[in-house]
Amino acid sequence: MFIGRVMRDEDAYLQFEIMSWLISRYGPPRNPKVPSPLHKSERLSELSWDEDDTRTVFDWAQDTFGQIKSECGMSDLSIQIAPYPDQSFGTRHMKFAQSWNTKSKEPYRVDGYGRPVIHYNPADCEKPGYFVARVIIKLAEIKLMSFIPERGISPLQSGILTLTAACYMRQGFTMAALPDAIGYYLTHEVDTAPVPRRIIDNTLAFSNCLMLLAKKLTPEQIIATYGPLMTKSYRKKIRPACKQIESYEAEIKTIRLLANPTRSNFQDRSYAVYA
Repeated sequence: MFIGRVMRDEDAYLQFEIMSWLISRYGPPRNPKVPSPLHKSERLSELSWDEDDTRTVFDWAQDTFGQIKSECGMSDLSIQIAPYPDQSFGTRHMKFAQSWNTKSKEPYRVDGYGRPVIHYNPADCEKPGYFVARVIIKLAEIKLMSFIPERGISPLQSGILTLTAACYMRQGFTMAALPDAIGYYLTHEVDTAPVPRRIIDNTLAFSNCLMLLAKKLTPEQIIATYGPLMTKSYRKKIRPACKQIESYEAEIKTIRLLANPTRSNFQDRSYAVYA
């Protein structure tokens, strides 16, 4: 142990476990989009519906959902978006939660064809971050649909899994920009107080750095490349997070091997020369 660590060992090993599983199942992660100082575009974290929009809130939600799915690398998956169902419609959609997430605050549903359906409240779409945070979290849960942890986990740790998956899907910096929305989904009714901002920031800093270190970026490169996406306080967590990750030598070495596969001599061999 060392002073200045951002995650408990138990939670850090959990992040290594889920990141290894994600890479093994879905392939090496892609780097988050690099912000351009010349061509500034609206970030996902800034999206919300405005009553002056020419589209209805329902059309806006469909368009924004497609954009989020694309940026998360899940465009090809048959996932639906729909307003919260009324009482008669709700019976047609079955609630679903993973074995590690049975206490999910708002489990998503699947329709009669087995397609995941993410519901949203149209009245909340004007709130900054509501729709984006909700969709990314639910997409992350779907990404983890078949994951089975090696040990039992707490409700808060299930949130850590979800945020780690969001980082794998290149949305770690988007999530870091929406701490209030993230805190809402991580805080359960039985909790006596909201999940502290510190835990949210530390979890995302660790997950983001784990993914980027796996791609062999240095702490300096992470800050120089993605600094414009970070708040000052969040930026200060990057080096401590990287230092803690590097202290788990065997684990980070395994993650790097998974994230940077090399062709074997067998794959490189050209059989044309033997024809």
